[in-house]
Amino acid sequence: MFTRATKSTACVALLLAFALFAASCSDGDSDSASSTTEDPAGDGSASELPGDDLALNQIQVLGSHNSYHLPAVPEVAAGIEALVPALWDTISYEHQPLPVQLEDYGIRQFELDTYADPDGGLYSTPAALELLGVETTTVEGLSEPGFKVAHIADIDYNTTCLTFVACLEEVQEWSSANPEHVPVMIMVETKGDDLRSGDSDFGIDIDTLGVEFARPPEMTAELFEDLEAEVLSVFDESEIITPDDVRGDAPTLDEAVTTEGWPTLGESRGKVMFSLVDTGDDRELYVEESPNLEGRIFFTSSEPGRPDAAFIRVDDSLANGAELQADAEAGYLIRTRTDEPGIHAVANDVTLRDSAFASGAQYLSTDFYVAD
Repeated sequence: MFTRATKSTACVALLLAFALFAASCSDGDSDSASSTTEDPAGDGSASELPGDDLALNQIQVLGSHNSYHLPAVPEVAAGIEALVPALWDTISYEHQPLPVQLEDYGIRQFELDTYADPDGGLYSTPAALELLGVETTTVEGLSEPGFKVAHIADIDYNTTCLTFVACLEEVQEWSSANPEHVPVMIMVETKGDDLRSGDSDFGIDIDTLGVEFARPPEMTAELFEDLEAEVLSVFDESEIITPDDVRGDAPTLDEAVTTEGWPTLGESRGKVMFSLVDTGDDRELYVEESPNLEGRIFFTSSEPGRPDAAFIRVDDSLANGAELQADAEAGYLIRTRTDEPGIHAVANDVTLRDSAFASGAQYLSTDFYVAD
């Protein structure tokens, strides 16, 4: 046990652009989160390091947004950039492989978007290529059952690791080699984007384009069990900081973090944490049988006062600064963003970044940890 320290519209627009484009073409380390160094011997020794007495909510680390993301493949990128340049600006960013982010840039929080694929092969032939008249081939690695990682299925699907398990294996391998690292938070959004939603806003009927787009299955209790099983196929539970670990004997997770506090850094080195980005119906489905996240692997993106509240997302520290600071002072772990693709970096606008650093949030998510 731990001891306690004190306290889809853009997608449819993109499809419309593809349809027009197709028609036109048819005619022709050391941890940045602390001053400590990793254990080169890899023996998992329990020697105290500077900062080990700090609680997890008393440190601040860099994270990456859509951590797996690569720009669209050239044929798809050409269609987007030519016809919807503003949209291209928001999805043209590129991330390093997860182990490089960990080792060379000190990233300690990831975001992975997952699509359920219980039978396998649902996303293996991207529809965007067919719509553009490009000869399509099956993407290797996507034919087996299991959760796949992508930003927008069929369109913005280019990634550094194609499957959820593959991404986790990269993190686990690095973690095993660096057993004194600051805990890594892995945020997961279970996506079920159906590109047909909102198509009438653009005067088109996607079903008439002559291309079959994937229909991602909605999350179910069984699929959430499958998601947790994939985590446990890579990480031993002893390597994971779970909601049960943090709640201890408190009646709710919310009460635990706001009164007893979080585990210390020293107790948590070499471990990972998981949180769900999902809110709304999917979150309620996940907590239905375990309102305090009993026996669960994932923390939830919650709100203060809910039994499952421990981790909170406040994306905009400028617009919600007072709320964010109050939540931080109450004891919650918080993720906020330092920038948005196509907005802040291109304008050399650092106001959101500076606000995020000063906000009290523990996880500062960026797309631009590499100097340009």
